[in-house]
Amino acid sequence: MILLDRHIMARFLGNFVLLFGLLFIFAISIDVVVQFDEFLRAAEMVAERDSRWYPLVFIEGVLDFHGPRIFQFYAFMVGLVGVAAAGFTIVQMHRSRELVAIMAAGIPLHRVVAVIMAGQALLVLLQLADQELILPRLATRLARFHDRILQPGVETFEVSLARDAAGDLMYAKSVDPNAGTATTLLVLKRGATGVAEERITSPSAVWNPEIQAWELENAEILGTAAANEGRMALREKIDRWETDLSPRKLLARRSANFAQMLSISQLRAMRDEGASTDGGIDRVIFGRFSGALVNLLVMAIVTPFFLIRTASANMLLQCVKASSLAIPVLIGTLAATSIALTGIPPGVGAFLPVVLLLPIAFGRLAYLKT
Repeated sequence: MILLDRHIMARFLGNFVLLFGLLFIFAISIDVVVQFDEFLRAAEMVAERDSRWYPLVFIEGVLDFHGPRIFQFYAFMVGLVGVAAAGFTIVQMHRSRELVAIMAAGIPLHRVVAVIMAGQALLVLLQLADQELILPRLATRLARFHDRILQPGVETFEVSLARDAAGDLMYAKSVDPNAGTATTLLVLKRGATGVAEERITSPSAVWNPEIQAWELENAEILGTAAANEGRMALREKIDRWETDLSPRKLLARRSANFAQMLSISQLRAMRDEGASTDGGIDRVIFGRFSGALVNLLVMAIVTPFFLIRTASANMLLQCVKASSLAIPVLIGTLAATSIALTGIPPGVGAFLPVVLLLPIAFGRLAYLKT
């Protein structure tokens, strides 16, 4: 039995690596073709500066920009590629009549499901490790746009009128999320009607996480006539501005997928800093675990489509059935864990797909004909 298990596991993992590699190469090839001018520009700049061979620098630029993205691609695609690898594995065994031999030896087909589920569980554990240990280290590099090919990760970026929880607007010429500093800071403090009543200007500021505020240098606050009951505008000194717009939150807003690349401890730190008032951080945390469980449940639901006892079964039709079920469920789960449900806590909403899929998975495995 151990020999059979090793044979199925090796074929499943081999198909997974093959399919994952092909999909990743296909994805980055499309991006390189679409952004070909950006890669050329970056390669020309570096080649002229360092007197290096141009084609080699171009290849280095592609690897520099897309190399770290293989870990991000794995985190998002492990469920879908795992289902595809399971389908390829069982179809190959069906064509070579291995399933017939297994049943003739008195081994139930549930044994095949168990081995594939064990392989998928291993891939899901690697997914969680990838999200906790690798992606946080590469987050700033993965947040780069194409104008920073062959350049370090996100160091500074411009903030264009970001809104905080109090409704105030913040502009900064540059923000360094690693050092927690900002330059050329402008804050528009608005009243209940949304009209700006005060303006804060500062040439530089430093984020203080203990008091949740930007400590300002040589800052002034200018109050409008409306804010001073009809008197002339007043200019006063101010030393700090309390807000929930921390450097990490500003970086998360700049990149829509940035929060997905942080570890759970970093996400909790963002939540404690007030980076989320609508439960968005909690949805990301709980969604990470519910997504891992959904990857396992979808595998349990889809695998019986391929385990057909008759040798004359139409496997192409079974593949269509499996893909038409797996793709909408995986995409729908991702959407469901990202949407806030009114009156439902983020943790409950994130695990709703698991609750719905769990009885279906048990039913599919219990009624598998073997």
